[in-house]
Amino acid sequence: MASPRILITGASGYVGGTVLSHFQNSSNTEIKNASLSVLVRKQEQADKYASQGVTPFLLAGLEDVEAVRRLASQFDIIVHTADSTNPAAAEALIYGLRDGAQKSDGNTKKHFIHLSGVSSLGDSPISRSPAISYEFSDKRDDLYSYMKWLENMKPYSQRTTDLKVVDAGEKADVKTYIIKAPLIYGRGTGLFNNKSVHIPMLIRGAIAAGRPEYIGQGTGIWDDVHVIDVAAFFELLLKKILNNEDIPTGLKPFFFVQSIRHSWKELAEGLAEAGLKKNILKSTETQSIGLAEAAGKYTGGSTHLAEIALASNSVTKADLALEMGWKSQKTEADFRQSLLDDFDLVASSS
Repeated sequence: MASPRILITGASGYVGGTVLSHFQNSSNTEIKNASLSVLVRKQEQADKYASQGVTPFLLAGLEDVEAVRRLASQFDIIVHTADSTNPAAAEALIYGLRDGAQKSDGNTKKHFIHLSGVSSLGDSPISRSPAISYEFSDKRDDLYSYMKWLENMKPYSQRTTDLKVVDAGEKADVKTYIIKAPLIYGRGTGLFNNKSVHIPMLIRGAIAAGRPEYIGQGTGIWDDVHVIDVAAFFELLLKKILNNEDIPTGLKPFFFVQSIRHSWKELAEGLAEAGLKKNILKSTETQSIGLAEAAGKYTGGSTHLAEIALASNSVTKADLALEMGWKSQKTEADFRQSLLDDFDLVASSS
């Protein structure tokens, strides 16, 4: 693929900005020679990217799916990090890629890389027992069929979008790849938003309550991964696409990226220790709260979202990523340091 045209959505965001900076600083010849563009909402963002040699496109949002589709038709590869819960936007981007292929020779393969999460695999250990104790493998398991089964029981926007990406890619003959990340932590390297979502939210709750909180018994388990390690996998995947390597796609387009692992109670205990060290919390006490209370504090009243994103089990193994040569560079010590850094960040912005 000569001088591939790559569009990154969400480049002003936490993960997207870090991914873009990895592409810009890549030592890979194919990536260095690629034409990078970004989709942004604000003129000042566009001006900043243009000054770095990145072509900006201004669009008020992803709701105008016709405009999104027209823009997508200009590219060979789209890296979509803007919204993992908008199936219509993802579909428009994929069909836009197909439109572009049909306008050319019709034989050029187009590629769509989608950032998602693992909450779409999570169980409901409080409202529906028993909890599911299982380590999902992106190589071994039929995740597409499993998510369809879950979706039939109770729709969930992130999972709805994942399934739409797979189905639209199959219909449009676009190669799709879905990177399902767990709890992402650490400082980003983009130009704008460099803070994560999950942990600062829990820290704000801890400061307000006087102690970190967890739902129920807090025994649900998730993985963690540093944003730098996530971006490194995006770079590796893009390199392999540009080298025309054989990569799983179609009905098995899922890739996990994971490093360390925690229960929700263990995370609360880690936050308590960090908050005490920073003299922001007065003790290492933690507090169990009910699902309804957590929903009111953290997820806008949605008990389903609170349970699946803050109490569930969603344990994964990055078998495919490891086979491809990816390896997490960050450790438990980095995670602990990030908790301290996030307390400083939240306290300074309060």
